[in-house]
Amino acid sequence: MKKETLIAISLVLIMAASCSSPKKDNQKSTETVQTSNPEQATPEEKNTQVASATVGYGEKLYKDKGCLVCHQLNKKLVGPAVKDIAAAYSGNKAGLTAYLKGEGKSIVDPSQSSVMQPQIAITKALSAEELDAIVDYILSIK
Repeated sequence: MKKETLIAISLVLIMAASCSSPKKDNQKSTETVQTSNPEQATPEEKNTQVASATVGYGEKLYKDKGCLVCHQLNKKLVGPAVKDIAAAYSGNKAGLTAYLKGEGKSIVDPSQSSVMQPQIAITKALSAEELDAIVDYILSIK
């Protein structure tokens, strides 16, 4: 029994360490999708450019913060696949944001929510801009 408890605690600590990253400069990526003439871009094109930049920034944060350790795009590992999270929270950005802030319940796999609890401290510590970018990235997965 002690051995199992030690293994479980070690797993949680490894996951916590892998999901955190050293403090980095929180500068947002400036890469955007460019039209042939940005001055002539329609409002929809400008919104797409901003959304693309946010999703790209969110993908970078998702990788940098170690989320891929537990959540692969198409495969369940420790946690559900990103596409399953995106499907469950489709049209519910506020619900996913609330969950990652520790203010909501898991709707993807509630039986696994206790495994995510140590990581919630990490997502709660993100700036609003960072959390929004990660949520946009997750919800962009089809």
